[in-house]
Amino acid sequence: MKYTSTITSKGTITIAAPLRKALGFKPGQKVSLTLDNNRQVVIGGGTNVADFEELRDKITKKIPSHKKGLTGQALKEAAAKAWTADYRESR
Repeated sequence: MKYTSTITSKGTITIAAPLRKALGFKPGQKVSLTLDNNRQVVIGGGTNVADFEELRDKITKKIPSHKKGLTGQALKEAAAKAWTADYRESR
């Protein structure tokens, strides 16, 4: 898909409806814009950990918590603990 968009005097651009639909973008949603090495803009819809966990909890609400795995926060804490332990051992 390729579409052309005009930049307004305020710097606003409109993402064509077929692209918004294909990417699953919703009104008011935040998107990320990244400039790659070829000066191409890459648009990402990303999500944050809290939103992901909320959606995951809705989807998996019937699965017992002990079978769901780590939460995002628990995973961050485990990674930080492992990194700290590796750092201490390397000194």
